[in-house]
Order: sequence, then C-alpha cells, then structure tokens
Amino acid sequence: MGKGNEAGEAGMSERFDGSEHPHAYPLLYALGNALDRRGFTTSVGARAVTVARRGDVSLRTQTITCKPRPIDGDRLWFFDALGEPIAQADHVIDAAVIIAADLAPRDVATGGEL
Repeated sequence: MGKGNEAGEAGMSERFDGSEHPHAYPLLYALGNALDRRGFTTSVGARAVTVARRGDVSLRTQTITCKPRPIDGDRLWFFDALGEPIAQADHVIDAAVIIAADLAPRDVATGGEL
C-alpha cells in the first residue's frame, strides 16, 4: 500500500510459503488499494488484507482472504473472516463497496447505518 497504509507494511510479516494461490496476492493488493482510496486503513499480507475505518473508535476490522471457490469452478473469490463469500475476486470494486458498507458506522439504537 502507499503512504495511507497505517496498519503496517504490506507483506512484511507474512511470506509466501507456496500454499497461497499464485494470483491471490495481486488481487488482495488491488482490494487494499481500492479500500485505501476510500479512506480505510489497510494492511496487505500474503494471505489476507486487514481493513479498518480510519478514526473508528470501535476498532472494528475485517480480514479478507482470496481463495478458490469450489462451487464456482474454483474461480478466485474474496471471503470474510467467517468464510462467507463477498465477491468474485476480479470484481475488486464490488468487493470494496460491500466491505465499506459492512464497516460503515452503525446507529447503536437501531442497528442501521448512520
């Protein structure tokens, strides 16, 4: 990531060990960049991108992975930390919008977005 990456240097603590899909890291990097441009703090590693809203006192984060989805012909997809699919990995902007919406501030009283 660029100068906006406050959560750590990309990939410094995670190294490729051969178990990652060869095309996952560039897609995670592209997703991290898309979220960084939208005002999120991101940290991209070999296996995942961690995302948080800058200045969010709740410290909510999302950890996004990129791996093949067997029920979709093993196409690469982005998944959340619970293993739920977010979007096909070649739809980086769609995934960024979905992740941004998930991390949007919530009204505690109603559970909806502010």
